[in-house]
Amino acid sequence: MNDLLKPFILFLICFGVTSCTVQRKALGTPAPKVKTVENGVAKNPNFIKANEWMVETFNNAQSVIQFTDKEAGIVKGKYTMREGTVSTSAYAQSAPSFSAIITIRVKEGASRIEIDAPSGMYSMKSMGIEIGFTPEMFNTAADELILDFETSMIKVSNNNDW
Repeated sequence: MNDLLKPFILFLICFGVTSCTVQRKALGTPAPKVKTVENGVAKNPNFIKANEWMVETFNNAQSVIQFTDKEAGIVKGKYTMREGTVSTSAYAQSAPSFSAIITIRVKEGASRIEIDAPSGMYSMKSMGIEIGFTPEMFNTAADELILDFETSMIKVSNNNDW
């Protein structure tokens, strides 16, 4: 009986150890998301609206506007799509931040937003919770940003009549 019990116990130990491991799966980088919004507004007010949208949307210290050129009609910044975590526990895993580059180009009557996906996307689950950042997560977050941008650019500005 003791000979039958040893392989069974060894199997349980091996199964228990492997079930606690976390496998990291590297994923490809999805194509950039691009949306053009036509609103019939002149270039300068479009630039101001785009700049205001970025300032309001980039609401943490890691999301920053890195470049603006009013004459060229470009506003560019780094936006944190998913904040990282730092684990101080031996039982929890740290996760990096994932940032996308957002470029807004404005001209007479229209503006365009381009969201470049962060590199190094991966999928990794720990205890049923996604730690990584997947292309699906990027697409969902980018679609929300684009919808918010479109709403902001189409909205009539109160800055014209103050």
